[in-house]
Amino acid sequence: MSVLSVQMSTEHTFYKSPTQYIYLLANCGVQGDIHCATSPTTSPRQVHIIDSSLFAHLASHSSKHPSFALSPGSLGENITTDGLDLISLSEGTRLHFGDHEGHAVVKVMGLRNPKKRLDEWPEGLLERCKLKDKKGKTVGRTVGVMGVVEHEGYVQPGYTIYVDQPKHFRALGNV
Repeated sequence: MSVLSVQMSTEHTFYKSPTQYIYLLANCGVQGDIHCATSPTTSPRQVHIIDSSLFAHLASHSSKHPSFALSPGSLGENITTDGLDLISLSEGTRLHFGDHEGHAVVKVMGLRNPKKRLDEWPEGLLERCKLKDKKGKTVGRTVGVMGVVEHEGYVQPGYTIYVDQPKHFRALGNV
C-alpha cells in the first residue's frame, strides 16, 4: 500500500493537479489547497483520498453506463493510493504516510459524498460510483474517503501507507 500521486488546486475546479508533494496541516487540510481551512477546524472533510483501483473500475466496460478514462486528481482528490481498499476501512482508521519521524497521519472519517458541482460530473459517472448494500439499496458512493489531519507532515508519491485500525469496527457513513 503506497501513495501513487498527490494533488492540490489553488482554485475552485473539478480536478486537482498532480504535484511532487503536499504538506498536511493538522486540523486544516492540504496547505495551499483551496479547501484548506485558515484555522483549525472540526470538519471531517479536510483531505480527500481515492485508491487507483477506482480508476480501473470506471475504465472497464459496463452494460448500463459508459466507461471513463480518469487519472489521479480527476475527481478532486488530494491523495491517490495504490493497493488500499479504502471503502472497507473502519471509521476512525488512521493512515500513516511513511515511517519517518514526523510523518503525516490522517484519520478516516467517512465516505466522500459529492454535494457541490454535481453538474460538472460527466453524465453517468455518479451512477457508476454508487455503493449498494446486499439488497441493492444505494448506501453511498465509492468516490473515496474523507479524513482529518491528526499529525501534520509531507506526503509524496512512493510513501508507504501504514494502516492503524481502531479496536472496534464502524462502517463508514457519508460525510
